[in-house]
Amino acid sequence: MTYPPHPGQPEYPPTQQYPPAGYGPYGAPQPGFGPPQPGYPGFPPPFPPPKPKSRTVPIVLLSVAIALVLCVGGAATILLIGKNAVDDAEAAAARIAITQPQTLGGLPLVDDPRFAAITEQMESSLAAYPGASSSFGAIYGSPAEQNMVAALATKATISDPEKELTESFRVFGQSAEVSGLSDASTGELGGVARCGTSSTSGVDLAICGWADEGSVGMIMWFFKTAGDVRADFPALRAEIETKS
Repeated sequence: MTYPPHPGQPEYPPTQQYPPAGYGPYGAPQPGFGPPQPGYPGFPPPFPPPKPKSRTVPIVLLSVAIALVLCVGGAATILLIGKNAVDDAEAAAARIAITQPQTLGGLPLVDDPRFAAITEQMESSLAAYPGASSSFGAIYGSPAEQNMVAALATKATISDPEKELTESFRVFGQSAEVSGLSDASTGELGGVARCGTSSTSGVDLAICGWADEGSVGMIMWFFKTAGDVRADFPALRAEIETKS
């Protein structure tokens, strides 16, 4: 027996089918219906993946560290030697010039404000080298392409180039180990030179250093090893140092 609705009480629609028509088992959408919203099981969340960490910071910090290494090495190798030895060293140093090239190995100076302050700090650190009369620190290449070279050098009278270079690498090795360190060609400029491989924060670093009676310097190739650059070192040094 059907009773009429109570006066003033609204009629309710028939009970809705569940799951709604057009949906399969457990409410899964069937073809022809709009896609589910992001965030549902089986679909990626609406958040972008984290960006890889920038390698600029370790490059910058390492460049400063090497500038300081040269200064520490210079302070540690000041020797009390006779006047004749000093005169000879000064005469040899007078023939040497250190200049900052506009390109190095075909790479242009880095035009990036993130590196401007660091090159200034490198140069100010090198200016403190004992007896320095000219110096520079610069970074070349492209950070975006991970093709970068840092170079720094100073002109000064050095009485014992062998000891100077040994001390510089020893001090650098206290903060970042250098492996495979061995003698490198000095080309026509003479003195002593060595190359090795280091790394920091996952960034490989090929590092070659030299010292002679009138200069000391280092060239660093980021994202490379010593075996990659050893043959290129003499030519790049010659773009920085000249002898009359």
